[in-house]
Amino acid sequence: MKMKHKTGNILLFLSKAILVFAILALFFIGQRYFYEETTFYFRGDILVLFLYVAMLYLTSRVYNGFNFGNAGMQEIILSWALCLIVINVFQYSLLSLLVSTLIPVIGILIILVAQIAIVIPITFFINKLYYRQNPAHNAIIIYGKKEKLDEFCSIVTRQRNKFRVDHIVSQEVSTGTLLNFINKSQSVFFLEVDEAKLDGLLEYCYLYNKHTYIQPSFSKILINTAGTMWFSNTPVFSLKNPEQELGSLLIKRIMDIMISLSVIIMLSWLMLGIWIAVRFYDNHPAIYKQVRVTKGGKLFTLYKFRSMRVNAEDDGVPRLTAKDDDRITPVGRIIRKTRMDELPQFFNVLSGAMSIVGPRPERPEIAEQYEETHPNFAFRTKVKAGITGLAQIYGRYNTAPEEKLFLDIIYIETFSIVEDIKLMLQTVRVIFQGSGTEGVDHGLTTALRNRDEK
Repeated sequence: MKMKHKTGNILLFLSKAILVFAILALFFIGQRYFYEETTFYFRGDILVLFLYVAMLYLTSRVYNGFNFGNAGMQEIILSWALCLIVINVFQYSLLSLLVSTLIPVIGILIILVAQIAIVIPITFFINKLYYRQNPAHNAIIIYGKKEKLDEFCSIVTRQRNKFRVDHIVSQEVSTGTLLNFINKSQSVFFLEVDEAKLDGLLEYCYLYNKHTYIQPSFSKILINTAGTMWFSNTPVFSLKNPEQELGSLLIKRIMDIMISLSVIIMLSWLMLGIWIAVRFYDNHPAIYKQVRVTKGGKLFTLYKFRSMRVNAEDDGVPRLTAKDDDRITPVGRIIRKTRMDELPQFFNVLSGAMSIVGPRPERPEIAEQYEETHPNFAFRTKVKAGITGLAQIYGRYNTAPEEKLFLDIIYIETFSIVEDIKLMLQTVRVIFQGSGTEGVDHGLTTALRNRDEK
């Protein structure tokens, strides 16, 4: 069995190596065929290829191109398509710079299409090989409270390629019975299990090499993002405070100004087109203004292209967009799906009210409702609100406030300029996927859910 597992891992590694080699080979051949004037002496060509490999490595890390087992095929192929677009645009610019003139774009487009065409079958093969080598684990869910159980089970069972849930057991059964179930399982999920019991079960899972997953509490999120300090021979966790990183915050603000100005200038034609489409659809203002909350609980006026009919809340009740909301106009559906309705927010970034990366700005009325159920929700305002961020990329419009809070706290506590750049690049993939804009269920005005009714 061990020999079979080792052979499978070698095959996976070789398959990934073939994928990388095919991408490089197509670029190398294409460069010589279409851009003979850019081929240099041996060392120069090696340098160009080295830069291509470096970009391939960085973009595949950003877009999770090798995320087999944790992403669907459609997502992986889209990731590789975005990787190759970024790499080839960079390489096209580099080659043009080296020969001091713009080289014909048709060659790089043919190279890009050929690379995507070869990537699709190879990634399908790697995906099949991965699941053949890593069949679904027998899994057990151990829970402490029932409130979130149905939703959590639904999330786990949707990962049918990775897990097969055989047992769902309450923490109230005897420790011996729990250990018995754990012994029969390859993966163990813990949902809101009491600390005293969780510690012992975790130690047992660690000892016997069980794949272990825990839905974290707020305090565990903070501990997980903490740094480690040593007082003599005693380790101590140190929670970070983004306010202390003045240098990073200054660089972040400079980036906000430069990027927002560039976007406003380069996409001014697109914003004008959207303004005309929205304005003349129903002869009402194209820009929608709404009060939102940013850093320190301060209120500001957020700008968006209007995607709903005028007086969408004529009953006076603040509410999030619902699924198939009849208040959305035909033009609004298009610009919401592609996130183009958020382009005017770059003016909010330019003014300093928002940042490009940060927690999504909530309406004060809805934020107050969330804080009644989750008092820690106000912690999101430790930093400026943002157009994109961890919660916007990995969450959805209708993500429950608790999960949204966890994602935002992870971002705040692990803040770095490099991470901001990575999140900006990942936002492109979210736009192409068109996911994340689904509204809340009908009958709800916010993303709060009565879990007891599920």
